[in-house]
Amino acid sequence: MAEAPTNLPGKMLNLTIPDKPELYRSYMAFLEYGGLFAPTTDSFQMGEEVLLAITLPVFNEAKYLRTKVVWINTAPTSTGQPQGIGLAFCKDEDSFVVKQAIEDILPGLLLSERSTYTL
Repeated sequence: MAEAPTNLPGKMLNLTIPDKPELYRSYMAFLEYGGLFAPTTDSFQMGEEVLLAITLPVFNEAKYLRTKVVWINTAPTSTGQPQGIGLAFCKDEDSFVVKQAIEDILPGLLLSERSTYTL
């Protein structure tokens, strides 16, 4: 299993994305370094650092990313967006690897008009 980074943020969140449709709904391509929406009922604050343990269909094990909270849905919406947080990836090698893997899985879908968990 991959080792978690040292000097960790106070909170950690595990996120497993099982398939391409869920990845599309969760990915936040509009962020500079990318990001993911994570359904959760836990309480977070805007700008809070979170260690994200992400498992994607193309990874055999979790990848650990330092992220920041940039989006909060405090309750499920009438349009089907679940309660949770949007986590922005940081400018580091691990985040770049995950962003590239996501964009390789979703070619052509990044410009789709279909709704996501954030927009």
